[in-house]
Amino acid sequence: MNTIKLEYHYTVDNTVIKKELEFEENLIKVPFSKTSLFVSKVEGESMQPLIMDNALVVADLSQKDFENESIFLIYKDENMWIKKASLIEQKEFFVSINPDFSHLVYKKDDCRIIAKVLLFFEDEI
Repeated sequence: MNTIKLEYHYTVDNTVIKKELEFEENLIKVPFSKTSLFVSKVEGESMQPLIMDNALVVADLSQKDFENESIFLIYKDENMWIKKASLIEQKEFFVSINPDFSHLVYKKDDCRIIAKVLLFFEDEI
């Protein structure tokens, strides 16, 4: 079986922690560019219950086309956000899944798509 190993970093008490995420390549069920994959650690609860706070997401930098109902990492207001793409009244938006964060709705035209999320892990593996 082919495995994918991706390095990622996060900060705890001003100390940068370097880790690796290793997983079976066949866990990704859609076409992807292996050289464009990266890992990001989620901070926040806006995508719960699907993606929990502190989850690890694997995203593909080569996939930047809006795709309704898919999850993306987007850049807005000098921050990176994880949001679901959603067509609302035939217009493209990025929204939160958690109803407590329903106020976080961003017009696609006001954001930059960083990458499409292909896989996520609730806990470090």
